[in-house]
Amino acid sequence: MSITVRKRRGSALSNSPSDKDRKCCDRKCCDTVPPYCFVQASERCAKTGYTSRWYHLSVGQHYCNECFEHFYRKNKPGYPSYARWCARWERESGDIVSTSPKAFFVDLHLPFWVRCGQLGCGKWRKLPANIDLCHVRQDIVKCLNCDLPEEELVALSKDPEWSSTISYTPLLRHSPLTSLLREYFPDGVGISPSVATHSLAKNTGTLTSSGTSDLSMEDILHPFNHPQEGPRARAFTPDVLEEEEMKSVPGLSGSQTPMADLYMIIRNVLLALWYSKCTEYLYPSSCQSSLSLRGLARIWCAEQLPHVLHLLTKLAYLNCGYLPSAPRPFHFISNLDKKSTVLIIGAGTAGIAAAHHLSNFGHRVKILEANSRIGGRVMDDFSMGSCVGLGAMFITGVCNNPFALLSHQMDLHLRGIDEDRCDLISEFGSHVVKEMDIKVEKHFNDTLDHLSEWRSTEDMVDESLETKLGQLHKDILVEQTPYSEEEWRLLDFHYSNLEFACGATLDKISAVHWDHNDTFYQFSGSHALISEGFSAVLTKLSSSLDVELHTVVASVQTLEDGQMCLVDSKGREWVANKVIVTIPLSLLKRGDITFAPPLSDRKLKAISSLGAGLVEKVVLNFPSPFWRCFIGNADFFGHVSSSSQHRGMFGVFYDMSPKHTTPSSTTPSSTTPSSTT
Repeated sequence: MSITVRKRRGSALSNSPSDKDRKCCDRKCCDTVPPYCFVQASERCAKTGYTSRWYHLSVGQHYCNECFEHFYRKNKPGYPSYARWCARWERESGDIVSTSPKAFFVDLHLPFWVRCGQLGCGKWRKLPANIDLCHVRQDIVKCLNCDLPEEELVALSKDPEWSSTISYTPLLRHSPLTSLLREYFPDGVGISPSVATHSLAKNTGTLTSSGTSDLSMEDILHPFNHPQEGPRARAFTPDVLEEEEMKSVPGLSGSQTPMADLYMIIRNVLLALWYSKCTEYLYPSSCQSSLSLRGLARIWCAEQLPHVLHLLTKLAYLNCGYLPSAPRPFHFISNLDKKSTVLIIGAGTAGIAAAHHLSNFGHRVKILEANSRIGGRVMDDFSMGSCVGLGAMFITGVCNNPFALLSHQMDLHLRGIDEDRCDLISEFGSHVVKEMDIKVEKHFNDTLDHLSEWRSTEDMVDESLETKLGQLHKDILVEQTPYSEEEWRLLDFHYSNLEFACGATLDKISAVHWDHNDTFYQFSGSHALISEGFSAVLTKLSSSLDVELHTVVASVQTLEDGQMCLVDSKGREWVANKVIVTIPLSLLKRGDITFAPPLSDRKLKAISSLGAGLVEKVVLNFPSPFWRCFIGNADFFGHVSSSSQHRGMFGVFYDMSPKHTTPSSTTPSSTTPSSTT
């Protein structure tokens, strides 16, 4: 079959006799001459000949009126097949893509295209109509004759603009997304409802050897939001484009275009593949087999996949973390980014993470650290028999948390913290009465609800959180029995827990902005400890980085040619294209580094306005875990102080022992560390 492409801009069609007997596609965007029916089910199929109407799916993909009638009319032989398909579709779909002959032909009759795996070939070939892609070993597919040229349709579909000619919704067959998107209607997230799709192979192995709860792969990584829950940090809604995607990809202006549909299919498939094996580097060639689309859309997606993979890698949604076997720099994207030299001030978590990510892209990076060690506020102590973080210690929400992912990739042990139980113990060693605990906690939560309502009023004037909570507390108690002394102490515990979360006393916290971080999506899931400590993660992550210790940077200067110059306290100089400053906020406030030209007023105002909370941590070592007589194997318990003056003093005790054991099995000579905050 020969297909030509009409010249645009007013060029006339040929008036040869063969063309007079043919009807062209009515779509203005379609340049295919003549159209060709890919269905060929009816004995009267037009193929490339005359039909009363050509149905357009895209440039290069049409079906004739005779094949349409063959399946759509009840008195025709193909109708039972169409009726069975409609029944299953309506049962499984969410009516986002309605049943129609067009959807039927796309789902069952568009041919699959595969790429020849012969070295040096790589041509796209069309599979016979009766062969489904799931029955093909794509890694061993070879042409019968690699010397034959590709069909002209292939070149058309490789054009980025080809997607604008699509008049249907592309849907995946046998998709790896199915197990991750069970809560969504399949046709709403790019999956065909009519096929029995296979489940994605998941790594559900245990990630911890100690603690009360084991964390699976599903606990620490889930790339998609749940439709009945709020958005998660670092997760996508599968049928919605993120703002950063629309800014980064030309032509993505919204979620209701064929190009957006295809882009989201590529993105979602890549995220699902990363979820299945986040310890292995994703290559474009290994991902293309999962694009189980019928028709030319598969070729278009395969051509665009490296660019989408590059974007998601650059944004650290995949191919991120600790991948020692990955090529350096990442081979398929190394020529897409302009390389530069980068100096990073500070070898804490932010500095090491930035250096690691930039070096993956081939940038030359050097870290300058004033201290004699890396890690910043990450510093672990093992002197008591188990790891105790002198600084950062807890992963607060493991789902999609980079530290949880890194721990998994490095084969470190994650110990889940069971937050469903927090026994409250008075200073005299007795449990707080459960009924009283429920009453005071409800009152405290009601107070926070009233605080939220107050913040939405027009005449609201900011004041300290302590003052405002006191006022709201009195207002709520007007029609209630006055608090007993024990209830007051219990309310103080909730106040102290709020202070612990904010890192400051309530009189220093804004009643309007105390929870401003909730504006951003939070890491969900349980909290966890890294048994080997946060320092083990940073040590591995920085093993291949260029870090110079004992280097106190004194000034950052912008030179006339746009280069950046750093000068340390000994007068040594470094020059680079870019500088990243990751020093603590307190040093920026103190002005330890001078900038020439000075920082903008906007940055200076932000530095001045931001505050850093202070939380003290005390670690105690006991011969045996006596507290388990009170709380069993719980990971922590709350301490209710005897007076408001001691509010927040040793408010929460954490059991830091390596393994949970019952009191009867703990020998008097054993040592069990406990951390209190």
